[in-house]
Amino acid sequence: MPQILLVRPGQTDFDLQKRVQGSLDLPMNEVGYQEVQGLIQQLSGYPIDFILSGPNEPGQETAELLAEKLSVVHKTCEGLRNLGQGLWEGLEIDEVKRKFPSVYKHWEEAPHEVSIPHAEPVQEAIQRVEKVLKKYSRKASTVLIVANEPLATLVACVVEGRKLCLQKPPAARERCHVQILKSTP
Repeated sequence: MPQILLVRPGQTDFDLQKRVQGSLDLPMNEVGYQEVQGLIQQLSGYPIDFILSGPNEPGQETAELLAEKLSVVHKTCEGLRNLGQGLWEGLEIDEVKRKFPSVYKHWEEAPHEVSIPHAEPVQEAIQRVEKVLKKYSRKASTVLIVANEPLATLVACVVEGRKLCLQKPPAARERCHVQILKSTP
């Protein structure tokens, strides 16, 4: 497997408002564009073969800006679209925690066991990610993946062979921060 670099896209207004974005398509805000500019310097030392992102707007915008500035090819992959979170989309995270405390806690600990109404099953998202990784792992030595949360955490768990869990230290979920994934054989 190639070296996988994982980046979460620049900030949207929903990020600022701490809302569940899921599959909703929202543009980056001004802070998001500034975050991407700061990321260019961090990535300049990596020999990136290509950049992959899903079709979600913040991921696309982030990937396109990086591809242009780093002179790298960007490919949009439907398999990297963000996890649809059904009825939770658009709600503030605190509101979800308040209205669905036990479901939210269980979703963080074992998301594959929880069915959010009208949401995509987590196992389907994992299968999409595995398919993308399999396809592109033969074509490059270093790949940058731009993915929104919670898909970014799913990507990291799949690549590193970790148990699927969405409870992560805040540093692991920083926007526009390079996370170097260590794949398991």
